[in-house]
Amino acid sequence: MIVLAVVISALFLTGNADFFDQAAQEREQGYTWHYTGKQPLDPRSKALPLQCMHEGKPCGEPFVLWKLKK
Repeated sequence: MIVLAVVISALFLTGNADFFDQAAQEREQGYTWHYTGKQPLDPRSKALPLQCMHEGKPCGEPFVLWKLKK
């Protein structure tokens, strides 16, 4: 069970490496996380979008709840 959790975590981190690299870079520049509420995706920034699901199918558009701001 622990091995499965480690494998899933590694796949998630590897698949989203661009986002995590950008976030770390912006944090070093003084950006901090701010809760924005449900907002549409910003095409100019990297994000890990959320999307509601109903009976295994996406419903609505992807959105974000947090954003790095200076």
